[in-house]
Amino acid sequence: MMYLLLALGITLFVMFIGGAVGGFLIGFIDGFNGGKVGVSSSMSYMAGLGSGLALVLCLILNFVFLKNNFASYTIGRIPKPICWKVFLGMIISMAGMAVLYAAMNDVAIERGWRDEFLIEAYAWMQHHPVFSLLVVSVVSATANLIIYGAVLREILEWKHRPQIIIPIYGVIMALVSMLDGNFMLMIVSMMMAQLEALVYEYTRSVIPIIIGDVAFWAVTLCLIGIPSSGWWLLIGIILVLPGLYLAVNLMEPYKPID
Repeated sequence: MMYLLLALGITLFVMFIGGAVGGFLIGFIDGFNGGKVGVSSSMSYMAGLGSGLALVLCLILNFVFLKNNFASYTIGRIPKPICWKVFLGMIISMAGMAVLYAAMNDVAIERGWRDEFLIEAYAWMQHHPVFSLLVVSVVSATANLIIYGAVLREILEWKHRPQIIIPIYGVIMALVSMLDGNFMLMIVSMMMAQLEALVYEYTRSVIPIIIGDVAFWAVTLCLIGIPSSGWWLLIGIILVLPGLYLAVNLMEPYKPID
């Protein structure tokens, strides 16, 4: 809980200060260009402000958590001979998760979405894939460092009951995903959370999780906006299963024991 409160406090501070400064700058640009101050809808402005704040926030969080040894970017228990197989397994399985996510989150078809900003944001990210993936990679690395490398590690060290802790974590992430308004995404969110938590339990490393998240967003940006079909669900499942085998089953002899 201490790690979560620390991360939340730093996040709120950066958002408050950065949001105020960024809002002032965007308002100034609007006024300079002859527009009404405070109503800019330019996605470039918003993406620049959001990305800048996200990178500054990640820099501060990494400094605090790494400097104080709250978490670390280490290879954990992964033996070097099978290291690449574990990483490949995460890439394959998270690519499958991305296909399932895109199939259940089709923004190309009108499904009563009320948040048009989200659709515009996806479109902007697709037009700037390299920059978007760079920012997503940094944010994912930082979030995984805190969630898995600090919070989940501490919980598992306090009471090593992964058969209880991992399903509860999956349920929590599924409930959080309900804020998106798409009930079907609860299934994918729960699967992703439990897969990543299981990989961390076996490897004690956030590196394969970070690699998997980058693969997830790379595939997602390629698929979002393309009308999906029922085949996507089958393709997603076909990718997840062998990826899960590579990422988890190979680590079975090295997993922590009670």
